[in-house]
Amino acid sequence: MGRTILLVLHICGVAGWLGANFVQLSIGHRFARADVAAARTWNAATRWMAERYYNVAGVLIGVTGVGLVMHGDWPWSSGFIWVGAVVVAVGGILGAAEFVPSTRRLDAALDAGDTVRIAAVTRRQVRFALLDTSLVVLTVVAMVHKIGT
Repeated sequence: MGRTILLVLHICGVAGWLGANFVQLSIGHRFARADVAAARTWNAATRWMAERYYNVAGVLIGVTGVGLVMHGDWPWSSGFIWVGAVVVAVGGILGAAEFVPSTRRLDAALDAGDTVRIAAVTRRQVRFALLDTSLVVLTVVAMVHKIGT
């Protein structure tokens, strides 16, 4: 029963991370093209997600992942486990080094009314979001196929 709970929580954490990425990728451009007030609101929500939401998802994934290894049949040397650990760490680094600062750069561009800079920051955000999403999907594939066992 304990392993089942850990696995359900682990999957919920991944679903939360991946689902939020899909939402941001699918509707973020609409806010980027909207009026300044809407763009600011979306940017504030994006910053909150980068500072809080993804951290909670990452901690949930990490803690439950460790629990699953400790109470499961796979050794720490399994490749898929390390793929997951690395991607959670990379996600945290991207959040701190790219996603949070990019929301600040976007605020500055919005304040200045600099449409060229707004477009550039938005393009960069999308590229990093696609990278992050691709890494999470790759990790799901690694987990499903138990790569490196």
